[in-house]
Amino acid sequence: MNIDNIDINKAGGNNTEEGPELHRLTISRVAEQALISMLDRVNDGFNVGKVNRNNLATWSLIRFSEIISHENIKEIRAAHTDEFAALDMVLRRAKETGKLPPELSAYLHKQMGQDEIPKKKTKKNLQENNINDVIDGDDKKQ
Repeated sequence: MNIDNIDINKAGGNNTEEGPELHRLTISRVAEQALISMLDRVNDGFNVGKVNRNNLATWSLIRFSEIISHENIKEIRAAHTDEFAALDMVLRRAKETGKLPPELSAYLHKQMGQDEIPKKKTKKNLQENNINDVIDGDDKKQ
């Protein structure tokens, strides 16, 4: 996509002769300050045109989408992790499988005042190294 041909200020329909389809984006105050700072740097000494906030934001988003790395994605996800959403996901999986993760199960038992998870009683199998002696009367005659 050639972003130089996009006139972000032109209101219009669906990427027709009238212009590209426009969407609004709300940003935080910190992001607004960063955008203004970048805008000042871009326009400083640029005498043959002028870049506005929409132009810069559009260019930045398109450019970043081309170079975003796996590390960037991990960083973004870490900054926006919702612990309650994560807990909901764990609970959904537990309901599907019928099993809680061992760490969560141990935590729940601890919260209920039980220090350890109740252990299931297991049957003791016969050991293979046992010897079953049979005493015959003939063996005693020797």
